[in-house]
Amino acid sequence: MMLELHNVTIGQQIQHLSLTVNDGELLTISGSKGSGKTTLLRAVLGFLPLDEGHISIDGELLTPQSAPYFRRQIAYVPQQLSMPDGCRLEGFERWAQMPAEEQYLFILIRAMQSKKSLVLVDEPAVDLTIENAMLVDQILRDAPKQGMTILAVNDRIDDNQVKL
Repeated sequence: MMLELHNVTIGQQIQHLSLTVNDGELLTISGSKGSGKTTLLRAVLGFLPLDEGHISIDGELLTPQSAPYFRRQIAYVPQQLSMPDGCRLEGFERWAQMPAEEQYLFILIRAMQSKKSLVLVDEPAVDLTIENAMLVDQILRDAPKQGMTILAVNDRIDDNQVKL
């Protein structure tokens, strides 16, 4: 699945950004805190409107009407998974007791197992151990070999990286 951003502007964070992630490719995004990395992923998911430009997936425009269709084809790894206060789900108590680093790795591995064509991976909200950071990097590097297109917030992999 090919992802293209053309002259995308979102607020003050992202100004006139154009990039292409080809089918079966890994592109990483880096930048300082508040530079718009998570904002960019949310825009690709169709959760945030663009001030300028457009996003297309496999040549089809991402619009408010098409976003739900595209989201069904995308796996998303958020910074962390949290539940609203007062919300209770069976088994969530056990999940909530897991260290945040383990939760992140679990979601990442499940996203890769989903066999979705496009995977968006945000950076974890917690610092990873060196071993787990290396594991995340290897998982991201291996995914394109399985035919997945990956857009990941990651400042450690700089082979194909865009800095915000």
